[in-house]
Amino acid sequence: MRFIRKSLYTLLALILVLAIAVYFIAQTSYAARWVSQWVTDNTPYQLSLDHLDYSITSPYQLVLNDVEFSQQKQSPLLKAKKVTLELTSSFWQTPMYFSALELEDGTLNLSAKNTIELAPGSDRFQLRNMTLNVEGPDLTLQGEKVNGGIIPWTLTNSFLPEKDNRFEFSANKLVVNGIDTHKALIQGEVKDRQIIFNNVGADLANGQLTGNGQRTADGKWQIENLRLSEVKYQSHLALDQLLDQLGQRISNTDITLNRLDLINTNIQGPEWAFSDFTLSMKDVAFIKGRWQATSGSVLMNAYDMVYNDNHLVSPVLSLDLENNSVIIKQFSSRWQDGLVRATGNWQRDTQTLTLDEVAFTALLYTLPKEWLSQLKQLQPEWLQELHVTKLAANRNILIDITPDFPFQFTSIDSNGSDLYLVKNRQVGLWGGTLSFNASDATLNKIDLRHPSFNLNATPETITISDVSAFTKEGLIEASATLNQKPKRSLNLTLNGRSVPVDILQSWGWQTIPLQGNGTIALQLNGNLIDNQSGKPELKGSLKITSDTGQQLTQYPAGQKDVPEEPAITPAPVTEPPVAPEQNAPEASPFG
Repeated sequence: MRFIRKSLYTLLALILVLAIAVYFIAQTSYAARWVSQWVTDNTPYQLSLDHLDYSITSPYQLVLNDVEFSQQKQSPLLKAKKVTLELTSSFWQTPMYFSALELEDGTLNLSAKNTIELAPGSDRFQLRNMTLNVEGPDLTLQGEKVNGGIIPWTLTNSFLPEKDNRFEFSANKLVVNGIDTHKALIQGEVKDRQIIFNNVGADLANGQLTGNGQRTADGKWQIENLRLSEVKYQSHLALDQLLDQLGQRISNTDITLNRLDLINTNIQGPEWAFSDFTLSMKDVAFIKGRWQATSGSVLMNAYDMVYNDNHLVSPVLSLDLENNSVIIKQFSSRWQDGLVRATGNWQRDTQTLTLDEVAFTALLYTLPKEWLSQLKQLQPEWLQELHVTKLAANRNILIDITPDFPFQFTSIDSNGSDLYLVKNRQVGLWGGTLSFNASDATLNKIDLRHPSFNLNATPETITISDVSAFTKEGLIEASATLNQKPKRSLNLTLNGRSVPVDILQSWGWQTIPLQGNGTIALQLNGNLIDNQSGKPELKGSLKITSDTGQQLTQYPAGQKDVPEEPAITPAPVTEPPVAPEQNAPEASPFG
């Protein structure tokens, strides 16, 4: 018995010594190198670690130090100063599932290009001061100093949770699909494959972002509330390019916005800027890049907005979105030192903009240099037609500084009704009536007073009637009819009394070898656009009678079958009256 008892004690002592030896050897760099080499030789992965830490007081916890893990001959998937593994009681049945997995002070790189067959998981996944890089088909993410965790967690190829869990992360810097944020906080949960974001906050473009919402199992987004305040953003893109880029991002997924608020935002780019811009959008969805709403609304205002040469001060825009209609409840803005107001609606089906009422008050507007060529250009796809039901203009000034023919109209008052200004994306006057008058005008250095006219347009003809204007001493009256067909047939009558006889010379007529005031009568008819030459083909005559009695008849340049040299008829010569003969004075009766 003594021998057996002694042998048993000896065996227990040897086992204890062996366990102690294994315990200490396992924490040496030699054991770490052996484990690393075994993983590299027997799996498609590479593992490198400096040493392992293990404590008897925590028998299920294993700490790996200075870890680097990757696929064979690939860039590292994980580099960390410390990896803590808490094993489960069923570790031997599920060796890649842990009670807890903690990564500390390192970098985690996840990419859809590198399929991970191990599929590790844990009841609790924790990151401490980690750099995180994720590249997936729908998500690109880079995070710095990331802290947080997921309960529970399993790594999938899509990097999106497939089981119900709770998560919370914070990051000193977080870039999501190219959007740069700082001091980010994300809290939420996963239920039935829906990702619910209970709280999202971050510093974005020197402002603050807060919100909450969810991502459905089929990849659609439901934004309950998204708020951006005090954002200051500068873009290198033109405004239309930035909007196109935003539209492309929206078109990649379906988004429903219950409420979106941009408050006191300052954004700018090349030749455009929005200062103190505020936007509120409610109950609007974007499905495959197209907005949808049954009772949506949009409200915008700003301190000022600059787009190319246009500068709006204190603009306000209020819209209602209903099915395929955008109802313009209110638009108003200070513009060109005056005020602009409008109401109306836009129909998506017909791409038609109807303005029920438009008002321009006290504008001082200088036309751009290429305004004529700009009018000939096609309008955007969304503006097939433009209809103005009622137009009112009061006390406006219109200026053109084109050297070839500068003009200015002062204190313009105008009223129009049922004006069709765009048809098939082409600017014109395709229908409606318009009255126009001004206090003063200058047409290529010719001063006029109280110019006025009435205009009536149909799809076939534009009729201008009751044209009148005063010169310094006389009156000009005119009327015209212009056909809307491509040839632009014109019929013009103009008469002047006590006006400078060479007044039309300043307006494009040929040289008139007369001076002074007189009477003029102009008749023109023909086509403004000839089919062959593309130049005007007009016939008619200009008859001039000066105050001195001289007469002249001229014809449009290029007109055929006219006298070669229009003669000036001299004024009739009148002989001076003969004085009556005077008789000798009679002698005074007084002597």
